[in-house]
Amino acid sequence: MDFQDRVAIVTGGTGALGSAVALDLAGSGARVAVPYIVDEEWAALEKQADAARKRLWGARADFAKSADVGRFIADVIARWGRIDFLICIAGGFAAGKIHETSEESWDSMFSLNLRTVYLAAHAVVPLMIKQNFGRIITISSGAILNGGGAGMAAYAVSKGAVRQLTEILAKELRDYDIHAHCVLPGTMDTRANRHAMPSADFSKWVSTEDVARVIHFLLSDDARAVQSVSVPVLGNG
Repeated sequence: MDFQDRVAIVTGGTGALGSAVALDLAGSGARVAVPYIVDEEWAALEKQADAARKRLWGARADFAKSADVGRFIADVIARWGRIDFLICIAGGFAAGKIHETSEESWDSMFSLNLRTVYLAAHAVVPLMIKQNFGRIITISSGAILNGGGAGMAAYAVSKGAVRQLTEILAKELRDYDIHAHCVLPGTMDTRANRHAMPSADFSKWVSTEDVARVIHFLLSDDARAVQSVSVPVLGNG
């Protein structure tokens, strides 16, 4: 129970990766707050939590909306008094070359992938500075490495911006024992990805549990000497 008494927020915590992270943290003793939009997804996460359910709390909140973020953070503080970990997993995907991408799709990718991180950090960082401790994890994408991202322009650019934002956070907060790390997963083995790419070799994909283990390490005291790092987690692809 290496996260006993730690308080974590996991945005996107009812999704495939988010639920793996939320369950890992709750199973390791942390109290985990999960904003959600779909009631059925929250109910499924609670059911999966089993014995760790008492350490999970959720509320409806859209982290692309500042009012929802502010209300959710206030509720976490009222309930548990502090926030130690912020794990920003909320996001989305859309394919399309630049000239094929509509303004609506472009704006949607930046709202889902970047705005949610900005609003979460904007609300949580002052609390972490006050307590002189914090760990922030963001999720970018292995697709942006080595100049990648062709054919998924809005997604790749927004995820590239997430990595840059994380590096800036790390430098701005290094005097407060607040570390910021960016994880860049490859294609993850999820039900949605298998449905979208049924002919792919799933053995080359990375499991959500393996990504969750990397996040666990970066949050743990074992990584206390690592102030900021971008970590590709690509599986066998």
